[in-house]
Amino acid sequence: MRTAVLAAFCLALPFSAAHAADAIEIVEGGAPSANAIVIDKMAFGTPEIKIKAGDSVTWTNKDTMAHNVHFRQGPAKGAPNAQGKMLATDATWTVKFNTAGEYSYICTPHPMMKGKVIVE
Repeated sequence: MRTAVLAAFCLALPFSAAHAADAIEIVEGGAPSANAIVIDKMAFGTPEIKIKAGDSVTWTNKDTMAHNVHFRQGPAKGAPNAQGKMLATDATWTVKFNTAGEYSYICTPHPMMKGKVIVE
């Protein structure tokens, strides 16, 4: 009995990680999204945004210090690409959202900075 439960648990792990990874896609080198969030003065300028599944969001850092976007809750939680790169001043990061849900995020070095993308 224990073996069957352990086997079922192990088989479920890769599926959930793969599902989380598919929830978002990092868009490299493309034009910034029409759904824009500016990071400035230690805050996400639009703390909550609603979009449709398949849409993208672009974060642009206008602050003098580096920031990032780290999805801590929602469909992307635990995905290998859930933590974005550190963005220097004027750098951007664009994410395409494939799965409906609420994606809560923080800036990793500044966890008091919080935001949410609601995907319908």
